[in-house]
Amino acid sequence: MPPLRLLLSCLALSLGGGATTAGALSLPVHLGTPLPAHPSAAPVCGEPADVLDLAVWRVYAADGRPDLSCGNAFVEYQRTPRTALNPVNAFDQIAGQVREAHAEVLLTNMEWHAGPGRAGWTFAQAVSDLYRKVRADPAAYPQGMTVHLALGGFPDLSRGDGGTFILEAVRDLRSLGVPMSDPAVGWTFTATNYRYFPHSHVKMVVIDGLDVTAAGFNYTDWHLTRAEPGGHDLHDVGLRMRGPVAQDGVAVFDDLWRHSNQVRCPVNVPADQVFRLCTLGLPDPVTHPAAAQQAQPAGTSRAYLLYRRPGYDMADQAMQSLIASARTEIDLMQADFSPDLNCWMAYVSVENCERPTFPPYLAALLDAVERGVKVRVLTVNYGYGKIANRSGIALMRYEARRRGLSDDAFDARYVKFDMHTKAMTVDRRTVEVGSMNFHFSSWGGAGLNEAVIATNDPEAVRQEQADFGRVWAQESIPVPPEPWLKYVRKVAPEDLWPPAPAPRQLPDHPWR
Repeated sequence: MPPLRLLLSCLALSLGGGATTAGALSLPVHLGTPLPAHPSAAPVCGEPADVLDLAVWRVYAADGRPDLSCGNAFVEYQRTPRTALNPVNAFDQIAGQVREAHAEVLLTNMEWHAGPGRAGWTFAQAVSDLYRKVRADPAAYPQGMTVHLALGGFPDLSRGDGGTFILEAVRDLRSLGVPMSDPAVGWTFTATNYRYFPHSHVKMVVIDGLDVTAAGFNYTDWHLTRAEPGGHDLHDVGLRMRGPVAQDGVAVFDDLWRHSNQVRCPVNVPADQVFRLCTLGLPDPVTHPAAAQQAQPAGTSRAYLLYRRPGYDMADQAMQSLIASARTEIDLMQADFSPDLNCWMAYVSVENCERPTFPPYLAALLDAVERGVKVRVLTVNYGYGKIANRSGIALMRYEARRRGLSDDAFDARYVKFDMHTKAMTVDRRTVEVGSMNFHFSSWGGAGLNEAVIATNDPEAVRQEQADFGRVWAQESIPVPPEPWLKYVRKVAPEDLWPPAPAPRQLPDHPWR
């Protein structure tokens, strides 16, 4: 995360969701529980047998919502940037999906770079191609075509309504001749911008209500190759699944839509007049074509789309439950592996940063190490991560030593490339990918909106485990221990001060 983005995110969280500009952003209070998915038909899934699936499922299904976890299939990983191992980048993969859509495209992202040659332009071109296909053969689209673009309301210091990114996206589409509406062929394009502070960090694509990707990448030039203008070779990944889980993605999109401002423009507004003539206001009720409301089985795997935002911590609880159920190994590729903000210098001094101060993810991982689970972490050593991640690793090693655990029970390496990935595999049976960092801003009551997919699909697990293994062996270096670590000795359990809190019981969920 570039320094300005980090500063704005920290400011948002330190203010507890306070508005920055009048009329643009609101406090995320009294949002209530997100409405569940409501497909026209849903599979009968039942309780899973595998202990890892069960750990996630019990949280996922705790509020009585439709269980869409069964009947799913892994499609692919969508990665940035383009490399020899990854010749088609995620933006081009998604553009291909958009061009082949039959009824509906839903895309939400935090940050957007618009204009020719940029990441957002790839999406705009795909939508333009789709519109021309609909115009050329409307009979092939009997329910018309709806494209919804929802951006995350990332802090915008240049406009009072916070609309710079979304208006730039609309301007791109208008420059390509794409209308907001063409009733003659059933075409609708709508655009919204999340109106609460802190912003939405969700990165997700849903096609026709049947296909969903949860990702970590923004639509920014950072994820392009260094050979492309503005590119930084920033590595990231999205997990694409097909099946009923996509309807949970629709429900997440709907929640974001309801809490956003919608762009409204004069008919056929010229591209160069979008910023002057288009406005943002409360959204219309969100609707979907009937063809995009089907929970159609596509395979035999379990998949869970886990969502969180202020007032709703299902993803937090599910992630902790998954880690708490690990028995042998946890492998993490995480751009962020940091303690709370006041402990970002803990690699110098751990005072007042011991186990009881740990954020939930570090506490869960330390508990796993105590149970004998091998935890390996790949993270970054640049930008603010240089000190924050170093401190997170130092604290884990410190507490492991105080508990008399071997030095190799927790292991960490720095990757040799720029990385924005958030992925985890557990016991070589479950993989989780999405937008949720191991960073204070992604967890807790004031955390950002986040979405991840967890699945037991064997091929999804195999591919991510292989990628982790390759990077661990070939494209990373060990994180050296802090000089003071050798002086840390095991202490008696009763002398671990302050004492660790009792594990939180999962059945009582605050969103009930």
